[in-house]
Amino acid sequence: MAKERIKRINNLLDKEVLTAIYADRKPLLVLENELIKKDTKLYITISSLTKEIKSLIQDEIMMFQEFKKTYKLEKEDIDEQIYNTVYITTSLIIFILFTLIGLISIFTSKISKIEKKLINTQNRLNENLLKIKDSKILLQNIIDSIPAAIFWKDTKNRYLGVNKYILNNAGFKKQEEMIGKTDHEMPWKDEEAEVFIADDKAIIQSGKAKLQIEEELTQKNGTTIEVITSKVPLKNSKNEIIGILGIFMDITKKKEMEKMLTQKNQMLTQQSKMAALGEMLENIAHQWKQPLSLILSTTTGIKLKKEFNQLDDDFLFESIENIINSVEHMNQTMNDFRDYFQVDKAPRYFNFEKVVDKALLLVQSKLKNHSIEVIKNISAKDIYGLENEFIQVLMNILSNSIYILEKEESEDRFIFIESKELKEPSKYIEIKIYDNAGGIQKEIIDKVFDAHFTTKGEEGTGIGLYMSEQIICNHMKGLIKVSNKEFTYKNIECKGAEFTITIPSEKYN
Repeated sequence: MAKERIKRINNLLDKEVLTAIYADRKPLLVLENELIKKDTKLYITISSLTKEIKSLIQDEIMMFQEFKKTYKLEKEDIDEQIYNTVYITTSLIIFILFTLIGLISIFTSKISKIEKKLINTQNRLNENLLKIKDSKILLQNIIDSIPAAIFWKDTKNRYLGVNKYILNNAGFKKQEEMIGKTDHEMPWKDEEAEVFIADDKAIIQSGKAKLQIEEELTQKNGTTIEVITSKVPLKNSKNEIIGILGIFMDITKKKEMEKMLTQKNQMLTQQSKMAALGEMLENIAHQWKQPLSLILSTTTGIKLKKEFNQLDDDFLFESIENIINSVEHMNQTMNDFRDYFQVDKAPRYFNFEKVVDKALLLVQSKLKNHSIEVIKNISAKDIYGLENEFIQVLMNILSNSIYILEKEESEDRFIFIESKELKEPSKYIEIKIYDNAGGIQKEIIDKVFDAHFTTKGEEGTGIGLYMSEQIICNHMKGLIKVSNKEFTYKNIECKGAEFTITIPSEKYN
């Protein structure tokens, strides 16, 4: 509306009567007259212009009033909106602030808890680290206290860890002095180092351990010792071989002791043989006593008949035949005892019952003289081992039983010999030899296999049962033990010592 009025005003202002040229053309009085008269162009134009301007001003006033009114309304609305916006914004800010404060409080609480957990975790970690450190120290102290060299190396033969034992061998005081070095940097001889390194490489490549290797080791002080070494592959958590773990022990003194023990055993064996020889001579004397008496009485009879001219051919031939039989019996006895003293060079199969008969033959005179009955219950036949040495074991056990039984006042004297095959362990035979001589006192039963322990006083050497245990356990890969046994035989209540022998019935390595 205002735009249209302004447009009309502009059109009126553009009319010629209102231009300066038009005014210049007419005199002033004429112009004044045209301004007064209502029918003139100038008057009409100015009057129209005045109306239009007045209307424009009125419109503007109305518009201003409307604007003012609208402004007031809008201002109130804007103020309300501003108020609401400020209120909402403030509330939102306050809410956000409280929310942030709450979140911060929650986060702070959580952070505090996390910090506490971190502190506790750190404390536990420190405790665990301390425990690990203590464990490492304890482990090191343990391996340092072991009387053997312990070491571990990487795949390049470099030492990663050792104990004090090997440090002393190598002439070092601290682990750091040895860790990282190879065997070529150790005091051992070059040829020894080469052997050690070759073994390490073989273990790493094959993944298989090498155990109980006897070898020599040159120490820092130049002395050479004999050691027994075992090495195994060292693996990580992924089962990858990362080196080797080894241990060796100085067996120099052990070797010396073994030599001394061998010499001692040889001496004891010799003493045992001498003691057995003494018993054999006694048994030979018993075995020869009867045939010698027969020879003496026969020759005496021949002499007397000759002196009185009563010697006839029949008596002479009969006497000579008796003498020949007696000499053959004595000769057979010597052959039996000679076989007993032969040394077995290697184990072999032999018949158990025949061996028992041989042992009984060697002591038969004592058995008869003391009325000792031998009861055999033999089911197992062949066994594997050293025959003559086993006869010696039987002789030692039988001689002990005979020695005790001959002192018994009872007329019922028994020795039992039994054997059977065992199912568990398989390929073994169990032999039991027991008597009714009263048994062995509890105080000494655990000592009967000790060297030089005897209950026979000056009559005994104390090596018979000791050598029996050595033969059974070391030479025949068996076991021997003794216990007291109570049993009934022929309605007689009996008690005696029982020796149980378990030996292989087949070849052993």
